[in-house]
Amino acid sequence: MGFLHSSSLFPFLLVFIVSFSWPITSSADIYGDFLHCLSSSSISNLVYTQMNSSYSSIFESTIHNSRFITPTSPKPWVIVTPLHVSHVQTTIRCSKKHGLQLRTRSGGHDFEGVSYISESESPFVIIDLANLRSVQVDVENEVAWVQSGAIMGELYYEIAQKSRTLAFPGALCHGVAFGGYISGGGYGLLFRKYGLAADNVIDAEFIDANGRILNRKSMGEDLFWAIRGGGGGSFGIVLSWKIKLVHVPETVTVFSISKTLEQNATQILHRWQYISYKFPDGMYPSITISTTNTTTQDGRNLTVVVTFSTMFLGRANELVSLMQNIFPELGLTSKDCNEMSFVESILALGLLPNQNLEILLDRNYRVSFLVATPSFKTKSDYVKKPIPEIGFQGIWSQLFEPEARGATLNFVAYGGKMDEIPESAVPFPHRKGNLYKISYNIRWREEDNVNSERYIAWMRRLYSYMKPFVSKSPREAYVNYRDLDIGKNNEDGYTTYAQMSVWGRKYFKNNFNRLVKIKTKIDPENFFRHQQSISPYFG
Repeated sequence: MGFLHSSSLFPFLLVFIVSFSWPITSSADIYGDFLHCLSSSSISNLVYTQMNSSYSSIFESTIHNSRFITPTSPKPWVIVTPLHVSHVQTTIRCSKKHGLQLRTRSGGHDFEGVSYISESESPFVIIDLANLRSVQVDVENEVAWVQSGAIMGELYYEIAQKSRTLAFPGALCHGVAFGGYISGGGYGLLFRKYGLAADNVIDAEFIDANGRILNRKSMGEDLFWAIRGGGGGSFGIVLSWKIKLVHVPETVTVFSISKTLEQNATQILHRWQYISYKFPDGMYPSITISTTNTTTQDGRNLTVVVTFSTMFLGRANELVSLMQNIFPELGLTSKDCNEMSFVESILALGLLPNQNLEILLDRNYRVSFLVATPSFKTKSDYVKKPIPEIGFQGIWSQLFEPEARGATLNFVAYGGKMDEIPESAVPFPHRKGNLYKISYNIRWREEDNVNSERYIAWMRRLYSYMKPFVSKSPREAYVNYRDLDIGKNNEDGYTTYAQMSVWGRKYFKNNFNRLVKIKTKIDPENFFRHQQSISPYFG
């Protein structure tokens, strides 16, 4: 139920809000004028203010990091849930006219919450794209149009209804929304075979700060380049993406094998670094590292578990033969392998119930451990030279610290198609020369948010320890694993090029300069901005 449902209610509610909610007249005037601006269009019943009983449920509906749901967290004045492109245009026009900042949220997975919160005291508005979720799959031409509010699971489901041999190189997590995912590049199970999601976008529908609707032809190749990996919330709002579908075999194979320290996990992991990036491009090799309770010979009650997982575009017998040849240390056998369709591999590796594909349509389904520990902090790194065994021993020591019980490390092997695509093809630059990417994750229960700094401090210590083993000058990071620790913009919207370069080069390397030039041209007033958005050139 929206805030405004009839013209007769609007004047009363507006007077009530202006009279009692904001004692500062200027703020109340801006707020009232903004609502009046929205009320003049068909968007009025899609507007939620803090007076509305549904406001909190709408605001929290797609927040995936509960450390940003606290009584002191800054919240938007208004949330708009558009159903049509004109609703987006109206919200942009009214926000700009009345000097309100704008946040755009497609799925709410931003790791630092910049799509739905603000560190500034300035009032802001959220455009929540959850209702713009159309998926149109054209099997004959092997393309699809997907709106930014659609989740990956909805795309995977629609493709699977029409073909067993077509797919898209999208996210493993079914609940990630399309808009933010592609805006940061987007890697997934097929990226070593077909590149990033952004590498497979062929058109887009985009709205700029002036409310103009643009496609690839009318926006030009520079802007089309920027929106495919330059980070969300910087250039405008992408409403929908035209993507090319890719081919997969009818049957793929999946395995997961876990090894503890007592089962030579360190040595096997050390070996994996030297060969995984050379695996055939039809493989997605990944590793998850965590701790588990045990009783060890040296008296510890914890051990490290290293889980080796792979999706292979082929049959089990082919995979077993291949792995016994190039990675015998793992000891893979046919009993470890499960054959299935590609879409079923999303369920298997995404830890989803595999009874039926309808689970892919459930936007609210979350894996049990994510429900139990909904607050988190994440960082990322890229590894270009194998880490020595003694380096891993140092990581294990960190994982045995009490704050690390909710910690995991994820390694994803690079190589394959990623080695063939130039760094400048899209803004995402992490291509040839990377052995694998690391994501560091620490999670905790929502009621433990009061101790969040303890967990974040642990994460920062681990990140500091890893410095000698990862990329340098710059120390690279993945923009979809946003990390405000590496730098952020000034709250007033005016950030110098030098200041912005501190974090910008970590995400984009040499592509950063081009992004700044494009931003300066398309949005010189810096209307679209947040703590880590690309800013115009201010000197």
